[in-house]
Amino acid sequence: GGVGKTTLAKAIYNRIFLQFGGSCFLSDVRSKVKELGLVKLQEKLLHQILKTKEFEVDSVAEGVNLIKARLGSQKVLIVLDDVDHRSLLESLTRERSWFGSGSVITITTRGEHLLYGLTTSEIYRAKLLNDNEAQQLFSCYAFNSLSPPQEYVELAQDIIKYSGGLPLALVILGSHLQGRSVEEWSYEFKKLRAIPHCDIQKILWTSFDGLDDNTQSVFLDIACF
Repeated sequence: GGVGKTTLAKAIYNRIFLQFGGSCFLSDVRSKVKELGLVKLQEKLLHQILKTKEFEVDSVAEGVNLIKARLGSQKVLIVLDDVDHRSLLESLTRERSWFGSGSVITITTRGEHLLYGLTTSEIYRAKLLNDNEAQQLFSCYAFNSLSPPQEYVELAQDIIKYSGGLPLALVILGSHLQGRSVEEWSYEFKKLRAIPHCDIQKILWTSFDGLDDNTQSVFLDIACF
């Protein structure tokens, strides 16, 4: 997590959604399905696209039938953000034939295997930022410029390296350190190396939770070693 998949998907959505008869951005699907259930997600998808709450969905099977019946002739834009189970795709956007001609379905996920077998046009693999891009992004949030002042250069480089090239980590750290003195930066960086910043720790734990049980076990064995 933190590589920028959601940010990129949201930016594209905001740029093109007016070209469609209806649109829906379902964010953080992985957490929402645990909190609300799959039926409520189907309901939310329909309500947002149809711009009405005149009906309720009573079961997943009914939700599938309603999606096909109500959206089958509409050109729609749908983004499913942070999908972690194939069952979500099966119940929300399984087939292109469920939607009208020209519809676009975008899925962000940490598990590329979930996309295999779908009639996908293209799979885009989000990349980490290179050193120059990372410096520019971090500096935008830390200094409101594209590069750090001379007295901050060395510390900024250390912190950027610490972020591992994750855009979200760079944004969090840059915002956290904005307006502070060099001495404060040095002190904060020492703290960060000893105890990860809570938001970055959350990003890392979210990524860890997305691993399968065997990979988690191997990761923990490595960490403990």
